[in-house]
Amino acid sequence: MAIAPRTPEELLKDVKRLGELGSAELKALADASEIRKAPKGAPLFNEGQEAEGLWVVRTGEVKLTKSGKDGREQILYLARPGKVIVEGIRFDQGTYPASAVAMRAASAIVISNDFLYSLGERKPVLFKTLIDLRAHRSDRTLALVSDLSLRTVPARLASFLCTLVAMREAKGQDARNLVRDLTTETVAGRLGTVREEISRGLAYLERQGALSVSPDLIEVVDLARLEQIAYGPKKGSSSS
Repeated sequence: MAIAPRTPEELLKDVKRLGELGSAELKALADASEIRKAPKGAPLFNEGQEAEGLWVVRTGEVKLTKSGKDGREQILYLARPGKVIVEGIRFDQGTYPASAVAMRAASAIVISNDFLYSLGERKPVLFKTLIDLRAHRSDRTLALVSDLSLRTVPARLASFLCTLVAMREAKGQDARNLVRDLTTETVAGRLGTVREEISRGLAYLERQGALSVSPDLIEVVDLARLEQIAYGPKKGSSSS
């Protein structure tokens, strides 16, 4: 039997920082929310449209992305169920700075800026919460900019794979055999490069003895070497 998606109130309770609000505020936010849906490949919103408010992903997966004039895409982050999308929170009638596109059929709740402002005037703790959410996302975006600007593609790719290993280990999943469920194009978008560079990066990591790469599988054969390429040699150790 299919599991019903969580209600808006259940979603909001599990959002870090929002969950610190009182039950009355959470209920008010949930009651004011609207559910939006998007089929695979369709946008929840587009860059340049008037910003509507706070979003929380309910089902599916959504990518926040910016596209250049040459058609290249930079994925800023992926939002899965329970994750917030904060780019639409603004009180200056501004626009979305990026697009949110469903990577598979997705739904999300959105709470309008007008309501956020109205409730925030009565409950100022909400403004603090919204500022904290935006600040956290800003920190992550600046880290991404630094990563794109200062690190090579193989180092960024190694870091991405190390993070994937850690996530799978935390879930008790096989962390050394990574099925290639993310396309090369999607990984390229995440890392701010093109597919050809990802293919060359994988080949480099394989030559370095960190990976074994086949069409359907990436096997992590030396995690320590992968981490060294990603983050540099640990203090007190000598590079090989």
